[in-house]
Amino acid sequence: NGADEGTQGSEAWHAADPRHAAAYARIEKLWGSPALASAAKRARPASRARTASAATAAALCLFAMTGAGLRLTGTQLAWPADHAAAIGEIASARLEDGTVVMLDSGSAIDTDITSDHREVRLLRGRAFVTVAPDARSFRMLSGDAVIRDIGTRFAVSRDPAGERVAVQEGVIELRAATDGRERAIVRAGQASGTAGGRLAAVRPVEPFEAFGWPRGRFYFSNRPLGDVVAELRRYHRGWIIVANSDAAAMRISGGLSP
Repeated sequence: NGADEGTQGSEAWHAADPRHAAAYARIEKLWGSPALASAAKRARPASRARTASAATAAALCLFAMTGAGLRLTGTQLAWPADHAAAIGEIASARLEDGTVVMLDSGSAIDTDITSDHREVRLLRGRAFVTVAPDARSFRMLSGDAVIRDIGTRFAVSRDPAGERVAVQEGVIELRAATDGRERAIVRAGQASGTAGGRLAAVRPVEPFEAFGWPRGRFYFSNRPLGDVVAELRRYHRGWIIVANSDAAAMRISGGLSP
């Protein structure tokens, strides 16, 4: 029967490689992990009465184990947008004025291009923009950030902490939507952003880290593992959890293909 087949399959899996027993032990330990239970509770729709432990059990049916955490399958809710990239996809959108927008995994934009202006709104995620030369003004909106192009290629991203903008070529003018009087001029090789409605200081940017993702590479230098995992989450459905706080704080450098 199905139960016998499952038992036989489990025994065969254990026997196939000595490391499988250690991996299984880690799974059993993570089953009761507070971090996993907390994540399952946050992901549960409020309208359902399913308990956190039941959500955890259901999620554990489909997983991929790594040394640092657990990846669980799931679904990200999406909403209508003019252009969007699916989870795990980097998509290119050519706008009607010739501007090209590269959208990172799970990202989306709305566009408003008329006879006298061009405007792009980043709804979620991040984008790399190559602005087409045109007499019409070009603005990009992302949360609190208002970006005016002065002939450039730039990357912009948004997350709960705020908006970040890095310029690869040319110059942009950056303003905070809540305080239009404050502005920053950001040039090639520099970055800035907004947080809490205020502009961040202009600083040098590391090109590999800022502009690697449009080429399908993710670079990081002396970053906590927890931050690296947070970046990787955008490329995978479901969760990636670092259940060990010491591991999450460990700083690493490198490059990978998400």
